[in-house]
Amino acid sequence: MNNLIRSTTVAISIVLAGVVSAIPATAAEKKVAIANLGPHVALNAVVSGFKKGLEEGGFKEGDNVAFEYKDANFDPAVVAQMITALEATDPDLFLTVTTPITQASRRVVRNKDIPIVFAPVTDPVDAGLVTSWDKGSDRFVGASNLQSMQTVLEFGQTLLGDVETVGLLYNPGDANDVVNVRYAEEAAEAMGIKLNAVSVDTPNDIPVRIAALKGVDFIYLIPSSMLQPAMPAVAAAANRANIPVINASPAGVADGLVLASMSVSWFDVGRQAGLRAAQILEGAKPSDLSVFRPKPEDHSALISAKRLDAMDMKLPDALSDCDCVK
Repeated sequence: MNNLIRSTTVAISIVLAGVVSAIPATAAEKKVAIANLGPHVALNAVVSGFKKGLEEGGFKEGDNVAFEYKDANFDPAVVAQMITALEATDPDLFLTVTTPITQASRRVVRNKDIPIVFAPVTDPVDAGLVTSWDKGSDRFVGASNLQSMQTVLEFGQTLLGDVETVGLLYNPGDANDVVNVRYAEEAAEAMGIKLNAVSVDTPNDIPVRIAALKGVDFIYLIPSSMLQPAMPAVAAAANRANIPVINASPAGVADGLVLASMSVSWFDVGRQAGLRAAQILEGAKPSDLSVFRPKPEDHSALISAKRLDAMDMKLPDALSDCDCVK
């Protein structure tokens, strides 16, 4: 009887082992470290878009991918410490949000085998992260938020009429800002528009610098790591000087702080980075992939109904069907 029980037990064990071996192994969960410059509506949209792109690529949070998130709260002094702490979690991949964070990761991340996907970096070629838009480097690939300055200036002309002079604030210590100035100068010159670019060393300088822009037809607020978080201060000073502001982000438009925005979708910039990250987690190398660069058709306008009323402006006929007034 005991022999029969033992034989039966062995047989059942063999059958169960066969069943278990026939069940496909669950893919190991991937870990993605997200290093963000700070909490901001545009940068938060990048992170959300990144997760969406990863999900479209087969990596869903809570299923087969986990995220470790940290931000520096816009404090450059803690960026290196933040990145080091994220690397200590042993991630399979980094998302670095903004150019300053991406450039810092190149110095701080010690494990050169960890791929780094960036979003947004205005000009990753100029920043030295990749050698061309067509392919990533051995470590870096990602998505740019490079605005078409011609598209921005043309929108300003359509919204405001004759535009002769455009004001622009920039941080001379930020590579992204300097690149934006260069592209704006090139577009303005080609269109016969004068560009008045004024440097801003700290957010405390904003009121004085905007006073220096009095007389311009509008201020274009570039996607600057310093200036975008300070957008309310820019808007307040510009409104006191009666200068319209066109933002590179929809932030501040619907609530009437700034007149309008002409921007690429920050969510889609993040999504494009996420699609590339998914391919890397599947085995692709950053150098196998191209860098996403927005086209003019990737831009969209948003106009503030509140600000139109406050400035006693009417929507031009050319924009009457834009469905972009909020």
